[in-house]
Amino acid sequence: MATKKLSGIISIIMIGIFISGCASDKAGEGRIIFGSAAVDLVNYVNQGILRIAELEQRSVERYESVIGENYTTDQRVYVELRDFVVPTYKRFLDGLRDIRPENEEVRKVHGIYIQGAEMMYDGFTTKMLGIENGNENIIIQGNEKIEKGSEEVKRWRLELIGLYKKHGVAEVGE
Repeated sequence: MATKKLSGIISIIMIGIFISGCASDKAGEGRIIFGSAAVDLVNYVNQGILRIAELEQRSVERYESVIGENYTTDQRVYVELRDFVVPTYKRFLDGLRDIRPENEEVRKVHGIYIQGAEMMYDGFTTKMLGIENGNENIIIQGNEKIEKGSEEVKRWRLELIGLYKKHGVAEVGE
C-alpha cells in the first residue's frame, strides 16, 4: 500500500511539474506578468526542479521495483538500495539543496521539499543498514522514515500548487 502511495505521489509531482506553464495574470486575461514571486516560482520549477526531477523519479521507481508486490528477497532490496537507489537519490538531494529560490515564499516551500527528501534518503540508508545487519527493527525505522518523507514531499506539492494559484502561475489546461 505504501509503495503505491509513494509511486502515486511521485507521479503526481512529475505530472504537476511537467504541466506547469507561464505566469499569467489572476484575472485570466492571459497576459504575462513579471512579478518577482511569479517569475521566481516559474524559474524554481522550470530551471531548478525539472533539472533534477528525473533522478528522484528513477530512484523511487527502482526502489518500488523490489518492494511490496515486487519483493523477492532482502538481498535483492539491499543490492538495489546500495547500487542504485541510495547513490541516485543522493545526487537528487544534493541537486535539491543547490537550488536557491530568491523569493521567501518559494524558499519556504522548497525547504519542505528538502526536509521530505532528506527523510526519504535517511530512510533508504537506514533500511539498507538494517538489511545489511539483519535487524528488522532498523528496517522498520527505515520504512517509517521513507513514509514520513513521502508525506512531506506530498505537502510540498500541495504548497507549491497553492503558490501557483496565489501568484497567478497558470497550469496547462486551466
